Amino acid sequence: MQGTDKPHSMGPFKTGLDWVYRSAYLFRQNPPKWLIHAMLYALLFVMLPSVPAMPMLISLLIILFWPACLTMFMGVFREADAGREAEPRDLVEEIKPNAVRLITLGGVFLAYGILTGVWLREDIAALNATLGDEPQAEAVMQQLSPLIIKMLLILTPMIMASWFSPMLVGFHGYSVLDAIKQSFWQCVRYVISITVAWSLLALALVAVMLIASLVIGIVSGISLLLGTLLMSLVVFILLLLATYFLLAIQYFSYRHIYYRPVTAESAGQEAV
Repeated sequence: MQGTDKPHSMGPFKTGLDWVYRSAYLFRQNPPKWLIHAMLYALLFVMLPSVPAMPMLISLLIILFWPACLTMFMGVFREADAGREAEPRDLVEEIKPNAVRLITLGGVFLAYGILTGVWLREDIAALNATLGDEPQAEAVMQQLSPLIIKMLLILTPMIMASWFSPMLVGFHGYSVLDAIKQSFWQCVRYVISITVAWSLLALALVAVMLIASLVIGIVSGISLLLGTLLMSLVVFILLLLATYFLLAIQYFSYRHIYYRPVTAESAGQEAV
């Protein structure tokens, strides 16, 4: 189906801006819903795997089923974008024929994550040793800076491979290999648009953090406890906002390339 808008006619810079604008517009329609949506995603795939006492098997299963869960999250965005309420049962039925492929895709990402841990093991051990011996800031930065650069270089291919592939497998029935190749190629093709969207999101978050830090500083001068509580609340809300916008940008980039729905806004215009 074709919508009334024509985003493919825009340049890469405007395309990235359009993804952010659409994300903000969708969020404005129902902020509580999207904050809960983001909290569920962050709980499952950010907070839960990082709990020290979490059994290794559960952490591995979370990664294994991540593509299927992400596809369902994208389905919620798709339905909201079209002005419909997402029914979890319907989304499960939609991706069920491709469930084995989605789990296989999760296995690929799991294997890559394990290899990443092996590649970075010595660097992480060296950093932990530095942190354990009354660390100096300069020594920590000497260990941390190359580790961050190496992590970015190693993780970038996985981010590119996973940006579109879960939806291509779950919604379009692509094979695992074809989905990864398509995802990687489209990330290269739209690298400027994705960079613009991410950069704009990062700048907005930094601006909010700066403003919040000023307010927290004033509140802390009055009450340290209240300032600490406010800081925790701000960090939590920023985590949810960052999670929502990253997911929304991912959806609208997927929508731009692979899926052209008639949105609620477009349907209303056509009815007139």
